Amino acid sequence: MQSCGFTNATLSQPKVIAILHGACNKKTYMSENMQIPEQLKWHQRALLAGLAFFMRLWGRTLRYHWEADVQSMIDGETPPAVVIFWHNRICAGTIFYLRYFRQRRLATLISASKDGAWLAGFVEKLGVWPVRGSRYNRGAQAVRDMITANNEGFDIGVSPDGSRGPLYDMKPGALKVALKTGAPIILLSLNHTGAWRLKTWDRFYIPHPFSKIEVRMDVVALDEFSGLEVEDAVAALKARMDAITVDLF
Repeated sequence: MQSCGFTNATLSQPKVIAILHGACNKKTYMSENMQIPEQLKWHQRALLAGLAFFMRLWGRTLRYHWEADVQSMIDGETPPAVVIFWHNRICAGTIFYLRYFRQRRLATLISASKDGAWLAGFVEKLGVWPVRGSRYNRGAQAVRDMITANNEGFDIGVSPDGSRGPLYDMKPGALKVALKTGAPIILLSLNHTGAWRLKTWDRFYIPHPFSKIEVRMDVVALDEFSGLEVEDAVAALKARMDAITVDLF
């Protein structure tokens, strides 16, 4: 299994994010019996602390625009929720959340593999609690951890098409967590006007510095799915997510 290595060469902004993005996308074999998430050494954590500092500075240049429904969440009027955004918008979504939702706390699901440890360490340095697991490894425990976090006041960040796609394919995991906790679902779309796009399965967005990002949100109450089968509820969620998602290029 390949590790996500860094060299002494100077890394440009898109290369830094590309490396971190790749850490959660490499197809690595994970035993069904593997239960302990991989951890990083101290010097690896120190490196990620520097990258997190760089990302905060770069994120301050992004110009987010939103309407009144998004402002209500920023003002803390929405209870702890399951926050859904597509995998290719994780970069802008995480920066937006940490920059404006300072009175809220976020936990997010990240693979328990060795490669996933890089991404987990990175988001931890940003102030996000990583819940380690996936449908391939430690999945049941990860669901329990997300439920516990939500009950303790954390928003749960989920990319329903990650970490292997297909692009914009809504999987049922986020809905199942919401059903178990009773938390509302917040569909969040970060629509870019200027960005680099990686040649990955999700065409990952890396927003240009000082670029404009339009934020759209749709709050979904669980009683809207009353009487629906899980498959039908997931299809309804995807339709509403598609309605606020824009790919300009």
